[in-house]
Amino acid sequence: MSARDPITVAVIESALIATSEEMSQALYRSAYSPIIREMLDYSCAVLTPDGTVVAQAENIPALLGSMGVCLPYLMSDNPVDTLRDGDIFIANDPYRGGTHTPDIHIFMPVFWDGRLVAWTGSLAHHADIGGTNPGTEGFANRSIFEEGLRFPNIRLFEGGAPCQPLFRYIEANIREPAATLGDLRAQVAAVKLGALRVREMVERFGADGIAGAMTDILDQAERRLRARITQRPDGRASAVGHLDDGGIGEEPVRIQATVEVSGDQIHVDFDGTAAQLAGGLNASRTAVMAGILFAVKAVFDGDGIQNGGCARPITVNLPEGSLVNPRYPAAVSLRHLTAQRITDTLVRAFSDLYPDTAVGGSFVGFSSLAGEGRHPRTGAVTVVMDDLGGGVGGNAHGDGLDAVDTYLGNVGMLPAEVCEMQYPVRVVKTELLADSGGPGRHRGGLGFERIYEFTSDCDLVAYSEQTDPRFSPWGTQGGLPGSPASMTVVRTDGTRIPIRKARLMVAAGDQLVVRTSGGGGFGDPRTRDPELVARDLREGKVTHERARQIYGDRGVGSVDG
Repeated sequence: MSARDPITVAVIESALIATSEEMSQALYRSAYSPIIREMLDYSCAVLTPDGTVVAQAENIPALLGSMGVCLPYLMSDNPVDTLRDGDIFIANDPYRGGTHTPDIHIFMPVFWDGRLVAWTGSLAHHADIGGTNPGTEGFANRSIFEEGLRFPNIRLFEGGAPCQPLFRYIEANIREPAATLGDLRAQVAAVKLGALRVREMVERFGADGIAGAMTDILDQAERRLRARITQRPDGRASAVGHLDDGGIGEEPVRIQATVEVSGDQIHVDFDGTAAQLAGGLNASRTAVMAGILFAVKAVFDGDGIQNGGCARPITVNLPEGSLVNPRYPAAVSLRHLTAQRITDTLVRAFSDLYPDTAVGGSFVGFSSLAGEGRHPRTGAVTVVMDDLGGGVGGNAHGDGLDAVDTYLGNVGMLPAEVCEMQYPVRVVKTELLADSGGPGRHRGGLGFERIYEFTSDCDLVAYSEQTDPRFSPWGTQGGLPGSPASMTVVRTDGTRIPIRKARLMVAAGDQLVVRTSGGGGFGDPRTRDPELVARDLREGKVTHERARQIYGDRGVGSVDG
């Protein structure tokens, strides 16, 4: 059968997606670090010979599409005629298609009878890749040179043989080499498995059949998204969001996003956004594009396949030298804080343009910690890392989700048991925060509190956004905003130190108390169903005092105080 037959194309598309998912499972089951095997901060993909993502495992939206930006840079540095069967490449340079240095790409060219038929790729966040700070990321970094090892699209394996000097070099420059090298080998296992599956497909359908199917798959995704765009009226809308600060200094940082829909095209313009920062919250182009792709897909085609064809209807303006397109060698390691706020701002702009898509703001503060200490059993240097989500905004159909990593995140919470077995940290509490969701006809989801107690000395980096009440998750359609986030270090003598972004030493017995934001509410709270108010009271999601303040006696009187 010809690969142009639509049924055959559909079969090949399903096989490519299944291959990506199988690669994902191989990486998940082989990884050493909790950031990958517990929190699932990784993705896998199959790409065309020219470097376009054709199928991917949809794990972390912040990483989706990244490989399709990075691989063309790699191919320009390593022309096809220099590639050998068995080569495997490593790349993470934010100025050559990467997101930030801890996100490491592993790519493998797939050959059939000497012809390049595809690439397989895996991308994973590594707990540490060297640099000034434990965990590599740093809000106060002043250049990319403080942000650990950069791999400029070079071979990790050559003709099937590992480049041992490179492995030794990596081992000598990172805090937890056994975990990082184990995670790299897990990524290698994933791309090798993907290459095997692609060759099996080529054996069945032929190289030309696979190539034709890949072209059709990308074209179908493009046509589908363009068709969905044309179903919406043309229009233009702008929104403004803010970071609490730029990592260095206390002033808020402005993000302005304008979206324009015309026919089957979408243009996104960041003119009016702040200039690039002295600290580490600048966003690489790849990170910004992830936010744009997420927002466009969510508004126009949430159920469609995500691949390189979906980027074709989108044009962008990222002013050079700005927060969203910094000049080399600006630091970018905390680009996720900015990318999340970019996404939230785009969601707000599209909500204004198309009110039927309106949602309350979500927690995009990404409250996080990274601490260098000693393994509680082995005594070896280890890096504890955890990232916390919060509430999703309410929407026309219901309340927002509680305590999830919103938008581009989607990482899981570090299990307390894993944390306590592997790191010098005890998790004292993980608990939803009553009253944190913004009231509305549909309430914002709840944030939560997690308390860490350190069992030995640690060099700690901790940070959050949306600690400034002005920038809490916004309400919409008359809904009220969610609560602000907070971070507090509590010393053993009871001294409490409020922090927003800080690096400090903690001792055994010190605690870090993290409270994340709830989502914004949707609709006038006075129109909330009394039965939902009563349910919230029974479940402890709203206190009686807050319920009476917002809702009066509706639904409150039916529940004992």
